[in-house]
Amino acid sequence: MSRWKVLKSTELLKARLFRLRTDECELPDKRVMPSYYVMEFPDWVNIVPITADKQMILVEQYRHAGGDTFLEVPGGGTHGPKEDPKDAGVRELLEETGYESSEWIYCGFHCPNPALQTNRVHTYLALNCRKVAEPNLDPFEDLIVKLVPVTEALDLWGRGEIKHSLISASIGLSLRFLKEKGIVK
Repeated sequence: MSRWKVLKSTELLKARLFRLRTDECELPDKRVMPSYYVMEFPDWVNIVPITADKQMILVEQYRHAGGDTFLEVPGGGTHGPKEDPKDAGVRELLEETGYESSEWIYCGFHCPNPALQTNRVHTYLALNCRKVAEPNLDPFEDLIVKLVPVTEALDLWGRGEIKHSLISASIGLSLRFLKEKGIVK
């Protein structure tokens, strides 16, 4: 399928974490869509961290828009297009959990909502994680670090108890590598 041609783009809102714009687009058959809304975000990164004794490092935190507490892997945003997602992953793992990894494996990326958003979520498997510091959270970030045996974490995921879809997708991307490394069968 062909790309749409952007005839005009208008910024509606620019906030610290995202930008909202509307595009007037010409479709391949020459129809013109007068207003297509797009949210621009920097790329995000999720880390599936595993300790040497096969514990998955998870974080539990309240998500206001979801109105609930969610069990997740650590992650966060890159500092824009010039920051390597792995560098963001190293930073986020350390800040959120106090752990670092000696082996990083890129598992791929997925698009959180390509109908409305421009960003990607990069996923890394971080192996041989070890605690080197206490978490260093952002001022309004509250989370609890939990170590869960990998098989138990994957059971939670398989039963739908990891409800955050971006986390679920990242765990799915990591499965092949968890198997290749002999961490799971």
